[in-house]
Order: sequence, then structure tokens, then C-alpha cells
Amino acid sequence: MQMLNQINDIIIAPHFNLSEFACPCCMRVMLHPKLLVKLIELRKILKRPIYITSGYRCSRYNHQIGGVENSYHCIGLAADIKVKDINLIELLGYAEEIDFNGIGFYEKKHFLHLGVRPTKRTRWREKFPKGAWHLQETF
Repeated sequence: MQMLNQINDIIIAPHFNLSEFACPCCMRVMLHPKLLVKLIELRKILKRPIYITSGYRCSRYNHQIGGVENSYHCIGLAADIKVKDINLIELLGYAEEIDFNGIGFYEKKHFLHLGVRPTKRTRWREKFPKGAWHLQETF
């Protein structure tokens, strides 16, 4: 059993372990190197831990949690992150500086979706109070 607990327990960069990006359902991982490079850059700027709350998602898990059908999480191009003791707007500013081309701002749950999608730059923000979504180019 100990061996199974070590699957994906691989340091892939300073401050990041492959298991942080694994699907909680099946433990599979897909992670694009460009996403990792940008997260490393963000970590260097912040000088504090970045918590990956959602990395890769298999299609089953993505459906289970209500993710969009063609989520970039399902192909290793996106991660949701939290950073303790930092204002979400400030974190957003740093993510913009690094030029993640997909950024979702989830104020209610206090996290950012960061992606390296191959399409045009996209920004969105959670709408209140019913959790509807609004796509926009800038905040």
C-alpha cells in the first residue's frame, strides 16, 4: 500500500510536486510544461506557497464536479490556485503580469483559474448572487 501512496510523488520543480496536479478521482496527471513554467514564475514573485486546488481532471471527475465540457483542466492546460494571506485582486495582478492567457476570477471561493490555452486571451469573473458566469476580455 505504501507504494501506491507514492504514485506521482515526484518533485517536478522547486515548490511543486506532480501529485499536486493529479486528478483526485483516478490519480492520473497531464501537465503542460508552459503552465508549470508560469506557475514557477508566479511562485518566485510571490515568495509564498501556491496551493493547487484543481489541476488535471479526468472527464468523469470533471463531469462530477460540474466542470465545463471542454475544460482545459482535462488536457493539462489549467490549474485552480489559492495563495494564503494575499488579496485576490493582488494575486490577479501578478497573474496578469505573467500573462496567463486564461484567467478566471472566483471571488466567492477565493481562487483563480490560471491557464495556458492555445486560443485567444480570455478573462471571466464569477457573477453574484446566483453563480452565473460572465465572459469578458478584461476585468
